[in-house]
Amino acid sequence: MKKFISFLSRIFILLTALELTSCGYGALELFHHGDFVDERADQMKELYQGRVGPTFASLSGTYTFVIFTDPHYGSKRSENIDEDEFLEWLDGLPSDQSPKFCVCLGDIAERGERKEFLKYCDFVEKIESRGIPVLNIVGNHDLFNSGWDDFSDLCFPYTSFYRFKSSAFSYYALDTGSGSLGPKQFKKLKSAMQSDPRPKIVFSHYPIYGSGMYGLSYYCLQNEEESTRVITLFEKEGVTDVYAGHVHHHQSKELGDYTERCFDTLFNQEWALVTVNEATGKTSTKTIRK
Repeated sequence: MKKFISFLSRIFILLTALELTSCGYGALELFHHGDFVDERADQMKELYQGRVGPTFASLSGTYTFVIFTDPHYGSKRSENIDEDEFLEWLDGLPSDQSPKFCVCLGDIAERGERKEFLKYCDFVEKIESRGIPVLNIVGNHDLFNSGWDDFSDLCFPYTSFYRFKSSAFSYYALDTGSGSLGPKQFKKLKSAMQSDPRPKIVFSHYPIYGSGMYGLSYYCLQNEEESTRVITLFEKEGVTDVYAGHVHHHQSKELGDYTERCFDTLFNQEWALVTVNEATGKTSTKTIRK
């Protein structure tokens, strides 16, 4: 049965690739995503301050941040994004729930084209005008048509593998845009986490959990052994939450002491408000659906 599901997964990916190749997504990137992850994520960048707003290290007590994912600017679906509704929701939050930052979990651009990233940047500018920095995770669509060049030029923090720290938590952003961490990124991630005693929150485009959606490997890390290694690392090193996109629907999975949550897309008017309590090391996640 497992081999049959794996076979169906390969057929699904092949048919999807053939369809997307005819739609201007870039033939090479469909399989290799333009740039290899070992080249993009050869170093983990340490962040100390957002483009606007307070330094991350000053975050303490109880605070919130916002997650949204998969806007796919440039696609027909992105026309359903109601930016004004999102901004009105943001402005309507009580002062004690006003987010300290936002995170986009990837697939910013539909075809990896610069004009698509620029349209997203217009939206980001509206958020950041409210004093809320927006951090970005690279997705597989962002790499189509050599989109990495524009992602790394336009999308803060202009890299794909990074970490920042609040008073008590550590936040890790992973590059899974190619469906894999790759050996270099995993080695550096493991070393960083093993020397970091703080509770940890992880952001990724692809879900880590190995079963994926409908049992298809396209919807999770492509290598089951790698997925198992990452899950084991997270269980050992104090990860409390993993937040992912890519699957275009809401799902959550308890994995040992942490929970992996995936969200529906921004064009389906879904996002999440995460509350962090630095004193207790606990988080709570509220899904917003408009």
